[in-house]
Amino acid sequence: MYIKSVILKDYRNYKNLFIEFNENVNLIIGPNGQGKTNIVESISLMSIGRSFRTSKDKELIRFGCESLYSSCSFNKRNLDKKIEIIIQKDKKGIKVNGVSIKSIQELLGNLNVVVFSPEDLRLVKDGPKERRTFIDKEISQIMPRYYNILTSYNKILNQRNKLLKSYNIDYNLLDVYDQSMADFGSEIYVIRNKFIKKLANISNNMHKNLTSGVEELKIKYRNQIKFDDDNYDIGEVKNKILELMLENREHDCQTRTTKIGPHKDDLGIYINDIDVRLYGSQGQQRTASISLKLSEVELIKQEVGDYPVLILDDVFSELDQNRQKMLIDKLENIQMFVTSADPLHKHILSKNKYTIFNIDKGEIVKIENGGK
Repeated sequence: MYIKSVILKDYRNYKNLFIEFNENVNLIIGPNGQGKTNIVESISLMSIGRSFRTSKDKELIRFGCESLYSSCSFNKRNLDKKIEIIIQKDKKGIKVNGVSIKSIQELLGNLNVVVFSPEDLRLVKDGPKERRTFIDKEISQIMPRYYNILTSYNKILNQRNKLLKSYNIDYNLLDVYDQSMADFGSEIYVIRNKFIKKLANISNNMHKNLTSGVEELKIKYRNQIKFDDDNYDIGEVKNKILELMLENREHDCQTRTTKIGPHKDDLGIYINDIDVRLYGSQGQQRTASISLKLSEVELIKQEVGDYPVLILDDVFSELDQNRQKMLIDKLENIQMFVTSADPLHKHILSKNKYTIFNIDKGEIVKIENGGK
């Protein structure tokens, strides 16, 4: 899979941009605030339907304009495809291959993109919410149906919490919410459990390669159900969730929030059996984060049969030179988009075929090609 070109009209600081990309490495260079990340943000937008920087679509529209247009032409399994997005201040329209779609689920899985930003280097030491988001975003790309399951679950969760905060709690309605949460929650548990087991195997192998076999990385699914093995069916998971919710109902009514469910899940991350979040060095935390992000790439390849596009947004500034080269060398067969404010980073790409786009004030001022 590789992106051929992108068109942006009134997107962020771009009035009108057409840019054709290298199938290998694309380095986007320029001073801070000139629009480097805006380009890769638009690629992510066309993959998952929303920005990785803001939840408000209207913030993507160029100042003083009423709407934006973005399109991405790409090749997937030797077939040319196109995604188009129009955003106005009060609505959004998406087309895939010229056909309008009605839901984000129909967009997911068309253009697979993995974004690696400085925030991801804190994936290990940040809170559970960030790790759940990491899990959910990647599963949704591999299995678009999961996005709808998760959306439905969160909708019921919000309704249940609102009921718990009401003056008089309707316990019959609470029973209905519990049943619905258990229905969706059991599916989420089963899907997450399978995904995390695959992620754990890939990330451990990746980590061994990055550390020359000195360290072993273990990823564990932290949840409230705690089955000892995988000898269960979805019905048993649902019953367990209902059982725990009933046990904690009094607590929920007192605290006015829902204690039980996959919205409390987390990942346990260990290096040589030591909790790296609590006791690992900053270097270990960063290497573990890199292993997890690289594992996303390989897992998508295994599940959908094609490598995703990889975006490295200002990551080099956060890594030493050895880790910079390590990233590039491990991903030489994947189309990459790298943003950087440092022109010296082009030297890291010497072994790869690459194109450098020099950006200034929302315009491409120079294009350079190099590598083998």
